[in-house]
Amino acid sequence: MDRTVETDPRVSYEVAALRLHLAVGMAAADGHVHYSELAELHAFVEGCDLDAPERVLLAGMLDRLLDEPPALDVLLRAIIERIDRPELAGLLIADLVAIANVDGEVDPREEGLLRLVCGALEVDPVTLYDPPRRSGADVTAAELASLVRTLLDLDPA
Repeated sequence: MDRTVETDPRVSYEVAALRLHLAVGMAAADGHVHYSELAELHAFVEGCDLDAPERVLLAGMLDRLLDEPPALDVLLRAIIERIDRPELAGLLIADLVAIANVDGEVDPREEGLLRLVCGALEVDPVTLYDPPRRSGADVTAAELASLVRTLLDLDPA
């Protein structure tokens, strides 16, 4: 989760907060946050290119999120409403892949969350496994995004 994307300084905190929400959601997707995932989350907060007060706020947010991980529908709404740059979409997906793999076990719920996020961001679905396992039955990114928007009762983009 150490990759960065240059953003407007006014939205850097918001982007970091969204990345943190997604990472905690992924870490908690299998029902528990493993020690290695926790260490990765703390390293992310410390490594953010934010002012010290914003980093303190982000650390407090991490503590709250660990106590009560974010709901999937809230995460997907935030993604759909805020992310319109492909490089940010790629960054969020890379975050999720990194946090899902850090404990050495990939749970099907983590894979499902990643696929939903890919759909919300309208990017081709990726996998947490190497090499990628794809089948002809996979839906396109646009179809998955449409499904996610329908499930969340969102207006089409």
